[in-house]
Amino acid sequence: LDKLRRELVRLEDTIIFGLIERSQFKQNLTSYKKGGIRIEGAGGATQFEGSYFSYYLTENEKVHAAMRRYTSPDEHPFTPYKYLPKPMLPKLSWPKALREPNGKWNFNDKILDFYMNKVLTTLCKEGEDQHFGSSVTCDVALLQALSKRINYGKFVAEIKYRNNRQLVKRLLEAKDIKGIRSMITKPVVEGKILQRVKLKAVAYGNPEVLSMLDDEIRQPKQKEIDRQKGKLDPKAISDLYEEIMELTKQVQMKYLLERQLDD
Repeated sequence: LDKLRRELVRLEDTIIFGLIERSQFKQNLTSYKKGGIRIEGAGGATQFEGSYFSYYLTENEKVHAAMRRYTSPDEHPFTPYKYLPKPMLPKLSWPKALREPNGKWNFNDKILDFYMNKVLTTLCKEGEDQHFGSSVTCDVALLQALSKRINYGKFVAEIKYRNNRQLVKRLLEAKDIKGIRSMITKPVVEGKILQRVKLKAVAYGNPEVLSMLDDEIRQPKQKEIDRQKGKLDPKAISDLYEEIMELTKQVQMKYLLERQLDD
């Protein structure tokens, strides 16, 4: 569990940096429209007919698939597996940490919807700045980090199951959805995470704000921070992260409800 917590904190940093990076570009919606940007000669002799974003994401994940990335139980591509090449490297043997009776699944469809309809509109100014390559590069890196963080909910749920086996079994057998939700929700912990995310967003966006920390309570002095805000409101980052945690809880719920009731 401690190792998993460290990984989630590391991903927290990656996601905050990614959000700040993407916010420097406009929404650039043409990148996401089918045929919005002409891609000459992509896919061999035939022109690629999807969006510039979907082309970039798919081609990126093809390379990663060939390098064995998606054989790892904690990695999930947005591209359907049938469109990805087989790994070029020998198969690794992973310990069976999860119980997924219906096979490996992920929340990437919901993550992509959240990203397109909430993250971009919250982070980025409307309009286009012609930096299509740079903005889509940020998109892909950030989406992959979000996918890993949110789908980690399966591992979190498995640990909670093992640590509270009898309670979880009783809730699952009774199909007590409200009880399961209450069991996986930790308001105090979540509040601390959101405060930490907000502070990191302030610091990463404006390093000079680190000097404004109150040494006694280790909290940012809000009036000073408000005056030093950069391009992005740290509360916007915190609010988005709250939704990221909600998606993670939805993954936990799905995993526990589908988990095989075994030892």
